[in-house]
Amino acid sequence: MADLTLSTPVGRKKSINTFRILVYVVLSFAALIYILPFAYMLGKSLQTPFEANSTTNIIPTLGIRLENYPDVLFGSMAIGESRQFGLFLWNTVRIVFLSVVGQTVISVLAAYAFARMRFPGRDILFGMLLMTLFVPSIILLVPNLIVVTRVHQFFTSIHPSLTWMNNWPSLVIPFLSNTFSIFLLRQFFKQIPNELWEAARVDGAGHWRFLTSVVVPISWAPIATTVLFCFVSTWSALEWPLLVTSDNTWRPIAVALSFFREDGGTRLHLLMAASVVALLPVMVLYFFTQKLFTQGITTSGLKG
Repeated sequence: MADLTLSTPVGRKKSINTFRILVYVVLSFAALIYILPFAYMLGKSLQTPFEANSTTNIIPTLGIRLENYPDVLFGSMAIGESRQFGLFLWNTVRIVFLSVVGQTVISVLAAYAFARMRFPGRDILFGMLLMTLFVPSIILLVPNLIVVTRVHQFFTSIHPSLTWMNNWPSLVIPFLSNTFSIFLLRQFFKQIPNELWEAARVDGAGHWRFLTSVVVPISWAPIATTVLFCFVSTWSALEWPLLVTSDNTWRPIAVALSFFREDGGTRLHLLMAASVVALLPVMVLYFFTQKLFTQGITTSGLKG
C-alpha cells in the first residue's frame, strides 16, 4: 500500500528554521542594544570617582563602591544642589501621587461618559479630543505656561497662599486630563455588554452605581495601564518643571540629575547612582504590573 503519511518538505523545514534563527539573532542584537546603557549605568554607579571619570570600564576594577548610593540620597559626600537629592525624590513622589490619583479619576469619569452615556455633541466632542493626540507636546509648553501664569496671578490676587507657580498646582493640574487615557478606557468601556447595564437598571442602579460597582471592578487591567503611563510620564518630566519652578521646593528628580556637575566636569559615579535610583521605581512598578499592562492593551481594542 502507498504510504499516505504527510510530512513537511525538507526544503521548507530548513527555510523555517533559518528564518527562526534569523529572528532570534535580530532580537538578541536589539536586546543587547537596549541592555548596554543600563549595564553601563549600573557599573559606573559602583565605581570610584577616579575610575568612573577616567576609564571606559563597565565592571569596577578598584572595588565596588556601594556608598555612592547613600552619598546620593543623603548628601554625605555630595556637593552643592545635589545634597537635596532626597528632597527632589520626595517631591517627585508627591507629584506622582497627586497626578496619578487625579488623572485616573478624571479619565475614568470622562471615558465612561463618552462610552456609556448619550448627550448632544458627544461624538463631535470626542473627535475633537482625539485630535489633540496629534499635537506635539512641546508645542503646548508656551500656551500652557501663559495660561498657568495668568491663573497664578488671579489666585494670588485673592490670597498669596493660593499661588500656582513654584507650587504643586502648576505641576499637577494642567495634566489631569490625558487624552490617551480617556481614549483607552473609553474603548474598553464600550465593550462591556449592555446586558449588564440592563440588569443594573432592573436593580435600580444609575450610572454612578453602575460605574463604581460593575465597570471599575472589571476594568482593572486598562486602569492599571493608564496608571503606569501616567506614572512614567510624571516621574520623568523635565521641561515643564523647569518652566514653572524657580527653586528646589517642588522640583522633581529629573531636574536633580543635572546638578551632579562641578567645575565644568561631571561626577559620573554620583550621576549614574542617581540615575539608578530614579529608574528603579519605574522598573519595579512595571515588573509587578506587566501582566495587567499587556492585558489592558490587548483587551481594550481599538474599535470606534
